[in-house]
Amino acid sequence: MTKHTGGTEVKAGFYWNLRKWEMVTLSGNGGTLAGNSEDRYLKVPIIAFLFVAPVMGGLYAFFLPFIGFALVFAFLGRKAGALGRAAAVRVGGLVSPQWRPGEAHLAGRRAKKDEPREDEAENDKNAQV
Repeated sequence: MTKHTGGTEVKAGFYWNLRKWEMVTLSGNGGTLAGNSEDRYLKVPIIAFLFVAPVMGGLYAFFLPFIGFALVFAFLGRKAGALGRAAAVRVGGLVSPQWRPGEAHLAGRRAKKDEPREDEAENDKNAQV
């Protein structure tokens, strides 16, 4: 088995992409392997390919149920994480102080025009007594 990189001219045959774990078939006079210099290919002899291909298919069929369970648990984990984040934001909003920039409560409430202010009302009561 000989090693090749992506983008090189090769003869016809079966080539296994070690990075993506896929088989590439070139027929006729050969051709150029797909990818760049980071993609590594291994030329697989036809006899070895007759044994490797069914093994790869069998491994796929064997691990397919586990892949399904992994996808379901990943989905449920993402949903639980989203619910946890939403709950944390909600609780954080309840326990955080109500900060309203621009409001000042140092002078008390503003009195209505026809109502006397509290300090004036107290002064009037003290004056009457």
